[in-house]
Amino acid sequence: MRRFSHLSAQDASSPVETLLLAALAFLVAAAVVGFGLMMTLQPRAVPDPTDPAAPTVPVVSAPVLQIACGADAASVEGGAVDATPRGVPVEISGDDGARLRFASLGAPAYGMRLFEPSGEYALPLQPGGWAVSCAGPGTGAAPVVLGTFEVRDPREAYLRALPDCPATGCCDDIVQLPPGFADDDIGTLHAALADAGVLPTDMIERAGYAASRFSARPPNPLVYRVVRNLQIVARLDVAGRGDAWSAKVSGCPAA
Repeated sequence: MRRFSHLSAQDASSPVETLLLAALAFLVAAAVVGFGLMMTLQPRAVPDPTDPAAPTVPVVSAPVLQIACGADAASVEGGAVDATPRGVPVEISGDDGARLRFASLGAPAYGMRLFEPSGEYALPLQPGGWAVSCAGPGTGAAPVVLGTFEVRDPREAYLRALPDCPATGCCDDIVQLPPGFADDDIGTLHAALADAGVLPTDMIERAGYAASRFSARPPNPLVYRVVRNLQIVARLDVAGRGDAWSAKVSGCPAA
């Protein structure tokens, strides 16, 4: 794609994100080591796989992830949560102005700010392990790592959008969309991105959580992907309202 030669699929890591990822890696490693020691030290019987009454290990996911981010409480309740077609269900309580940051290995970090004491959200976090930190309201508040959790996707609600190419370490394009996006999103994107290298034969489709709704608070753009020859060559993050919409384009280098 012509103008995609200077685009990057990922942003550089911030110090907070590095801290979160280090905490996530440490906690996962500690859990693996602890489980190994427990299984090694305690006596156990080998179950008979032919026995219908043989015990199984339950897999438990919380219906909603509970996160507290405030002076009185800072915690994550629930080690795993199932994604829905709208996103990852979470309930967050905290002080007005508190800031949360989610980080995961191999995924862009996600940040949001609280504008109400308590609220339920569907966050655009892709499946995998995540760590979350919280910083209280006010400039210079130090972030505190609250804990880690896993996003599971048993219903395959998440459609991958990351381009099938290495990051170039540069930048993204912002393309202003003409009026009509709300009535014909795919056609409008094709027309607006023709000069950016999207071909008439390319397929543009909703990605991420396809039933998610756009919102600015917390940030939740509409995600699309551009597919060419069975490969994802660009990710589109669309935001706006009324007739004023724009697409942030993260694409592959030109061949």
